[in-house]
Amino acid sequence: MSGARFKTMFDVATAVRVEDARTETGESEKQDDKTNLIVLDGSFSSGDSSYKFELKSDGTGVIFYSDAPTDSEEFAHEVKVEELAREIEETVQEEIALQLGQNALEESEIESIRDETSSEMLEEVFWEEINQTLEDPFFRSFYDDGEWGEEFGCERGTVDEFIEFLELCVLTEREIQPSNEDYLVVEAETDFDLAGISECSYYTERLGELVEIACEYYKPTGFRYDYNDGCYDRSSGYSMSSESVSVSLSEASRVPTREKMLAMIRLKEKLIEMIADVEKIQRLTAF
Repeated sequence: MSGARFKTMFDVATAVRVEDARTETGESEKQDDKTNLIVLDGSFSSGDSSYKFELKSDGTGVIFYSDAPTDSEEFAHEVKVEELAREIEETVQEEIALQLGQNALEESEIESIRDETSSEMLEEVFWEEINQTLEDPFFRSFYDDGEWGEEFGCERGTVDEFIEFLELCVLTEREIQPSNEDYLVVEAETDFDLAGISECSYYTERLGELVEIACEYYKPTGFRYDYNDGCYDRSSGYSMSSESVSVSLSEASRVPTREKMLAMIRLKEKLIEMIADVEKIQRLTAF
């Protein structure tokens, strides 16, 4: 039966089981005392795999990776299991009462309500209170996509304005030098890396300086996690990477000279809005 079970504390719940722990004769009086250990049985999914776990009222727990008892991981936690057990049962009873007010319920339907409610609440506790306390690598949760990626964006201005500025930078290059790289690629800032030209980007000192100005002004952000051949359902199986935008060099090389001159004028106007260094503006926009 899925869910948890109560034997002595809560007669009606199946979300918890209570194990009687007794010590052998001859041990200290403290060890001889009978204690009730509440154990919540839950499960969670990560990637393509599902796992069962036990949450015990003594501050310990176990994650089972398979049916083999040795294929498991123990962990410590600070979840107040007895309070959680009460909350689960209260929620179960509320849901049963709600549905009984609409239709008569068979025993199997009541059992289904109990299993689904306890499973949902225990899985939520796992992701919110347990997973982040485990020894690295943590399990990967798919509940909050925001934790696993953020689209390319700008703290100031818009992405379109940022790309437009980069296009002006490329258009106003005096000459596109022969290179194995066909794009100007700019990566966003992450928790680990500053925004700037990518290592796989076409590069000149002038473009590097212009991109640095653009990144300081627009403050591009965005990240993703790329699979790194590690464990698919663990955080360590993924590496954070910057989101990026790119501008084609081939298109810029075919632009007529007159359009390049107009682009230089627009670039100068943009730079005046962005920085106050007149000497730098003159140097970066000189033909």
